[in-house]
Amino acid sequence: MSTTEIKLYDIFRKDLKLDDDRARIFAEVVQETIQNEVRLQSTDYKSQIKEDLLKLEMQLKGEIKDSKTDMIKWFFAFFITLVLMILGLYATILLK
Repeated sequence: MSTTEIKLYDIFRKDLKLDDDRARIFAEVVQETIQNEVRLQSTDYKSQIKEDLLKLEMQLKGEIKDSKTDMIKWFFAFFITLVLMILGLYATILLK
């Protein structure tokens, strides 16, 4: 028995004037009920955290995809600009 169960046992035995077996059983039932509630709440929190992490992951994947598309657009624009500059330089050299 844990210290909490022992304290509950003493309270039930002394204050409620229950016999030893009933006080022990009652203390165990109260302790098990509390532990079950804590487990349920922690399971709920874990599932909520998992959902939030999945949403965040999907959001990040979308942002990475968008930034990837933007980078390709910029690379293409710079490539076209460089091609035009090179063609302009060749044109100036050939027209001299």
